[in-house]
Amino acid sequence: MTKTCPRCGASFECTHDALCQCVGITLSPEARALLRTRYPDRCLCRDCLLTINGETAR
Repeated sequence: MTKTCPRCGASFECTHDALCQCVGITLSPEARALLRTRYPDRCLCRDCLLTINGETAR
């Protein structure tokens, strides 16, 4: 399924399986909390997930 990232507007494929673009990203508890609060769908592009994870780890 093609989705649009609510954070940056990029298009990406969300497959909900082992081939999904988010596979392999381990989010910190802080990143998960931020995603729950700001992005209820919690489905963002890989770049935004990595950025948010890095920002909340500081």
